[in-house]
Amino acid sequence: MNRPERLEDQIQFLISNLIQREIRDPDLGFLTVTAVRLSPDKSQAKVYFTVLPMNGQPHEQQVIATLSILNKSKGFLRSRVAARLTIRRVPELHFIFDESINEGNKIENIFSEIEKERSARSSLEGE
Repeated sequence: MNRPERLEDQIQFLISNLIQREIRDPDLGFLTVTAVRLSPDKSQAKVYFTVLPMNGQPHEQQVIATLSILNKSKGFLRSRVAARLTIRRVPELHFIFDESINEGNKIENIFSEIEKERSARSSLEGE
């Protein structure tokens, strides 16, 4: 693992812990920081997250609410990361909802449908 990857992992770990322990907002859903990607000059960090729906709220609304809370907390999180890391410049944080989980679920559903169709076909052929 090279230095930028280690730094990305450290930032991911710190932000995850800070969100869990220090951001007290009842509208913040169950959130997972899935990845951090630094720009080549390390001045920007894309922080990817997923969130589980809660309180019967539609998933899209939960994502929007969570993104709003994270964006309001950017400065606080950045200052806390700066206090814990010994780097010259702490990257500016940009929060992005990680669609890969949803895409993976869609693909899995497609495979499930294909398997159901195959099972139905084989049971019809077996009769």
